[in-house]
Amino acid sequence: MGYIEEEEFLDTLVVDSEGYICGRVASFEIAPDKVMMRLYKEVVEEREVVDLDKLKQELMLRLFGKIDPRLEPKLYQRIRKDLKLPPDSVIGETELVSYARLLALDIPMKVVTTKTKRPVEEPVDLDMVDCMNETPLGKCILLKTPWEAERRGLPLMDFVPYKSTAEIKGMLVIDSDAKIVGHAERILIGKPLGLRIAVETVKEVEEVDFEALYQGLLRYYKKPKKLIKRVAHDLGIRPEMVGKEQIIAWAERLNLPIPKKRETRVMREMTLDIPWTLIKKIGDVIILSRPIEELRMKGMPVAVGPTEEVERREVALPRNRISQPSQASSSG
Repeated sequence: MGYIEEEEFLDTLVVDSEGYICGRVASFEIAPDKVMMRLYKEVVEEREVVDLDKLKQELMLRLFGKIDPRLEPKLYQRIRKDLKLPPDSVIGETELVSYARLLALDIPMKVVTTKTKRPVEEPVDLDMVDCMNETPLGKCILLKTPWEAERRGLPLMDFVPYKSTAEIKGMLVIDSDAKIVGHAERILIGKPLGLRIAVETVKEVEEVDFEALYQGLLRYYKKPKKLIKRVAHDLGIRPEMVGKEQIIAWAERLNLPIPKKRETRVMREMTLDIPWTLIKKIGDVIILSRPIEELRMKGMPVAVGPTEEVERREVALPRNRISQPSQASSSG
């Protein structure tokens, strides 16, 4: 019999037998005769806020004709003077926006995404766990029962209805052993219908830190227009053709120091075509009726060459590997 430390369950995705997301593990309640999992759900909200960095740059350009972080104290002094503020007053978003409006400047905005955790009122009995597993894409628990479907009052179906590409594209795919495999890509026409899955993994990649490079160049050229004009001249192209790739190529050509950064990315390893009959359930996610290793052998894997970055979603990264997923229901 295997055991898993309690902390290894935390933040694990919990999916019921119908493919509906119950939430993620928040904590455990240990009673004399049972163990209950407390869950939470992540709520993603987008809101528009003032882009303060860009606003400061716009103000510097207007007042001093160049962008330089060293000018920030001078900018604040000018704002205090023109807005008739006390010499020791703190300059924040309100003051910056007020001053920009005084100068009739457009206020630059940006969209920020925030995640909040909202507790799920009803706990889940650990005896409901069917299996637990982990891949580089994250940890997952599959339940034996339609716990979430019943909470939502959804009908329980004894077959998997056909779906269109628009309905399934981007859905998380989980195999029968609770391994997160990747995401659905499209429907394939045939008898029966087919499903193309992007089998994914997580890799650490090194890339150019363009923002750091750009800010470093601006400290020398002072004005973006001056930098773009120089890049266009050296590359023999029109200024309107200068973008991120051209600036990087130009900097590399001149052997300038190129700042780098390492990031963790979701990468597509291959695509896998499987018949509809190998889909167990479709809810919020797609649950397959077989382990991914078996499907790789029986399905129609399509190599995609070097691993390709998936520009789609954010995933929870694992901390430690869980070696005995089948024993989840006997853990405490």
